[in-house]
Amino acid sequence: MQSSESNVAIRKATSRDAEQVAAIYNHYVDLGGATFDGAHQTVSAISTRINASAPDGWYVAETNDKIVGWACARRYSERYGYRFSCETAIYMIAEVAGRGIADQLQQRIHRHCVTCNLHHAVARIIANNQRSLAFHYRHGYELVGTQRAIGRMEDRWVDVVILQKVFG
Repeated sequence: MQSSESNVAIRKATSRDAEQVAAIYNHYVDLGGATFDGAHQTVSAISTRINASAPDGWYVAETNDKIVGWACARRYSERYGYRFSCETAIYMIAEVAGRGIADQLQQRIHRHCVTCNLHHAVARIIANNQRSLAFHYRHGYELVGTQRAIGRMEDRWVDVVILQKVFG
């Protein structure tokens, strides 16, 4: 699938993409404020996640052989009753902000969810990440609630907003 930018492709991720996907994610680990991870994710760990079976799905936005963003849907829980539920995530490099590429990745993840007969998607977002919240609202996610002081970052308690999208 091509984006509105002629040289950007949205495609299924492969293990060959794991290094660039990890680099994007690890940038946000270093930056803080977008993930509770305190250590870098290894290329091997990302590759394993990319290669997980459906309903998990990973997609990348690529331009000129460079991954500029990724999105995934992964099992919400291994418990049987949650088999139609997933958690979604999306991360982009800052240089492509505002170009519509993240929108196309999110739309691709939503199509993946529908194709895999997933009924419910959850997004957990650090409460002061207003840009991510606005993005998810724009894509049809609804507020479930806020978990107050659930995480600890930079020696302070942090709230997490839970959003959901129900398909079909």
